[in-house]
Amino acid sequence: MCYTDPFNTSERIRQELPTSEILRILVEIQEAGCVELTLTGGEPLARPDFLEIYRAAHQKGIYVTVYTNGTLITEEVFQCWSVMRPKSVEISLHGVSAEVFDGVTQIPGSFDRCLQWIRRLTEAHIPLVLKTVGLTVNKEEVLAIKRFANSLGDGVQWKFGQYLRNDLIMSDDPFRFQLEEEDLRKIERQDPELWKAKCEEMTDLASSPKKCGGGQDKFHIDAYGQLQLCSNNRRAGYDLRKGSFKEGFYEMFPTYPCLRRCSQVKTTELIEKR
Repeated sequence: MCYTDPFNTSERIRQELPTSEILRILVEIQEAGCVELTLTGGEPLARPDFLEIYRAAHQKGIYVTVYTNGTLITEEVFQCWSVMRPKSVEISLHGVSAEVFDGVTQIPGSFDRCLQWIRRLTEAHIPLVLKTVGLTVNKEEVLAIKRFANSLGDGVQWKFGQYLRNDLIMSDDPFRFQLEEEDLRKIERQDPELWKAKCEEMTDLASSPKKCGGGQDKFHIDAYGQLQLCSNNRRAGYDLRKGSFKEGFYEMFPTYPCLRRCSQVKTTELIEKR
C-alpha cells in the first residue's frame, strides 16, 4: 500500500541523489535555518550511505527523525543511534502476528526482525513511535497493536493512520486496501482514546480549516533532488542539482500551486466578507 512503490525500480534508484549531493544539500538547509529533518522513503536504511547522511545531519545540530520499516536496522545503526540519538525513530507496525505483518510486507520473517529492533530500541530508551495504517488485511489487529505499543512503556508512542493516498503515478491501486468508514468508526468506538481523538478532530475541522505549513515552515526533498512543498504535493519541484535551496524556497515556492493553501485563502476571504 506504500504510495512510493511505483518508484522503487532499478532505473529510478540509479537516478537518486549521490551522497555528495545530499551532503551539500544538508549544508544549505542548515545555513537556511533548518533545525529538524525527517529521513524517510521508501526505506531510508536501504541506502548504503544512510549512516554517513545521518551522522552529517546530527553533527550539524539538526534534530533527526527516521521513518523506517524496522527490518533493516543493523547493530552498527543501533550503536550509532545509542550515541548520536535521534529525535525519534518511527516504525511501521502492521500487525502483532507474523501472519498479518508478513502478509502486508510480503516478506517472510519481517515481523520477527521488526519486533527484535522494537525491543532493542525500547530497552535503550531511544525515542520510538510505532505507526499503524488501518488496512483491510490488518483491521482485526489494530487495537491489539495499540495495546502492544502501550505495554512497552511511556517512552513509546502509537499513531493510527486511517487513510491511504494515491501512489506516485497517481493510480488508485493502494485504495484496494483502504478501510471503509464504517470499519474505521467500529475500531475507534471500541477504544475510548481513539474515539475521543476522532471527536476532537472533527470538532477542530468544523471550527477552523487545517493549516498548511508546506512552503512556509516545511518542505520536502525527494530522492532525485526535487524541492517540493510537501510529500503530498509534487505538482511542481525545484531541481536542487541545478540551483540553491534558498532560491528554491524563497523565490520559487510562492509560485507553486497548493490546493490546501488556496482553500485557506478562500475561507479567509469568506470570513472577512461576513
